Amino acid sequence: MRASRYRWSLAVWVLLIAYASLYPFLPLRLPALDAAAAAALKLRYVVAFDVVLNILAYMPIGVLATLYFSGTGDRTRAIAHAVAFGAILSLAMETCQLFIPGRVASVYDLLANTLGTLAGAIAFADPFHSVLTRPLGRWREEVFVPGAMGDAGLMLVVLWLLAQLNPALPFFGAGNIAATGEALLPGGALDALSVALAIAGFGLFVSAVLRGDAGTLRVTLLLLSIALWLKFVAASVMLQPNFAQEWVTAARFAGLAGGVALLAPLRRLPRAGRLYLAILALLAGALISKIFGAYSAVDELLRLFRWPYGQLANFTTLTRFLHELWPVGALTFLIALFLRDRRAARAIIAR
Repeated sequence: MRASRYRWSLAVWVLLIAYASLYPFLPLRLPALDAAAAAALKLRYVVAFDVVLNILAYMPIGVLATLYFSGTGDRTRAIAHAVAFGAILSLAMETCQLFIPGRVASVYDLLANTLGTLAGAIAFADPFHSVLTRPLGRWREEVFVPGAMGDAGLMLVVLWLLAQLNPALPFFGAGNIAATGEALLPGGALDALSVALAIAGFGLFVSAVLRGDAGTLRVTLLLLSIALWLKFVAASVMLQPNFAQEWVTAARFAGLAGGVALLAPLRRLPRAGRLYLAILALLAGALISKIFGAYSAVDELLRLFRWPYGQLANFTTLTRFLHELWPVGALTFLIALFLRDRRAARAIIAR
């Protein structure tokens, strides 16, 4: 393994952590040292939900940092370096929070974050490595595109699933449920068309991440099912009752069925054709949805929720950012993969 292979995946997750830790970024303040010390040590800031959330957020740091430091071949040292990296990152985030009004730096968050990093890194220690991590690594190399390009595709899938955790965002569309405009064609046909194109493009994107030609429809249906359940559960728990069902409409369900039906024959095309059509479908779906998608201001969007815990603004803005940025990242990935495959084909012909 080369350390550079996991550099960008680790960097992406660090950026997510930084966003969640430091939002809203401005305005800045100079913290009083005595107040900062008191805030960091007071036990009243320990909330069970925050501890669990911090552990879960830093577990991928432990996994990715261990993979990054495993380039030397010494797993024990890689695990130690990963835990140290997670602790230093957490310390940096907690320190920066002292300068942001409304954020509370806590030594207990530092401990929870470090514990989360350790939990992720320990997966590479025996017996977990022999029983779980190594077989998963082999399966990943056999099923998905190898190397850093495949890692980028899998990271995009993870980011897409994270965006689905926000029930105020429509399923495959732009805007949010409080500000979505009217479809420009009768019966929501434009809405259904944009969803169908986006889902067909998403399925073709999945086929590009897979190493072989088989399994595209099964994996796509699995990911769509997971996303639908995430939306349903999140909407039931997080949204006000009168908004709980607005993340999906009849037009979007029609688009979902149409997109799957469109994907079924397209997945059998040669790889170059699938990549090309994935680019076109994702681009067209994103552009059409932008015609009638609209966003509420953050304070108006937060009124849709009935979330009793903190960090709602961080979660809402981060997932909305991922929701909007994902098509750009997917298109960039597909274009890079298309050009790479073209160069490889030309090199073979030249021989």
